[in-house]
Amino acid sequence: MRHGSHSIFLSGVLVAGVARAALAVPAAESRAPTAADLARIEADLSRVQQDIREQRQLIFQLMQMHDALLKYLQMGGAATPNSLPLGSPPSAATSVVAPGKATEAGPSTTGPALGTRAAITGKVRSNAGSVGEAYVYLDGPKTIAARSATVEIKQLARQFVPTVSVVQVGTRVLFPNQDKVFHNVFSRTPGDAFDLGPLKAGDRPSPVVMLKPGHVEVFCNIHSKMRADILVVPNGYWTRVRPDGSFQISGVPVGSHRLVLWGPTISPVAQRIDVTAGGATATFSADGVVPRPHLNKDGGAYGSYDE
Repeated sequence: MRHGSHSIFLSGVLVAGVARAALAVPAAESRAPTAADLARIEADLSRVQQDIREQRQLIFQLMQMHDALLKYLQMGGAATPNSLPLGSPPSAATSVVAPGKATEAGPSTTGPALGTRAAITGKVRSNAGSVGEAYVYLDGPKTIAARSATVEIKQLARQFVPTVSVVQVGTRVLFPNQDKVFHNVFSRTPGDAFDLGPLKAGDRPSPVVMLKPGHVEVFCNIHSKMRADILVVPNGYWTRVRPDGSFQISGVPVGSHRLVLWGPTISPVAQRIDVTAGGATATFSADGVVPRPHLNKDGGAYGSYDE
């Protein structure tokens, strides 16, 4: 059985076991589940789902290490720059830039030099005049963030703070409730779906590990106007587009790469770019997009109660 199938099987067994244990009561005390019972069951399931997510992240990391070691052995122990993933090797510590704090100097690495590197510079033009908040990143081999990499998205004043975050695959994301009302943070994004269940004021649920690169939409199941957008990048090569539309990513290995432009209010655009020793230049044309209405965590419309 493959690692992925094995983890899915274990996930099903764990979830089913928690549900049976939570609902089991002695025959003499048999009764209909109360609201407290249901809340306890949901909390137990949320904890098990988080454990499963962390196990998946560990399996994913081990599989990447296995693949890297296999390539190394196949090449007789003499790896070349082009055979290694972008950025630092999975075993190296990877710096995580706080949301909205992307730098122009490229990613920080602690590993050895991987060969010739150069900068990608470019310009983003928008039909709407202003690009708004936007990011450019290299869509290539994944580099798992360090286990200590953590980003916090608060629930405050019935909003997510910050509303936009950029994290590297493998990053743990915390969703503390600093409001005075209940929230229920969830995402239906394939590959990074989660449901933290009811969160009362002051709750700090277990972190969510981001495993799949791409755009993750986060909502509250109680307040339909709450929304957060998370861009999960596959490696450390990304930057925020400047207000004038210019951008630069430094220290990129020479070679052919897929460059992606993303923003919460623009349609994603990608292009293939060849980086030489003298660098490379890219130009994007961005089209605005209006966020579409979303459904609740069960796939239905929000009810009348929506503060």
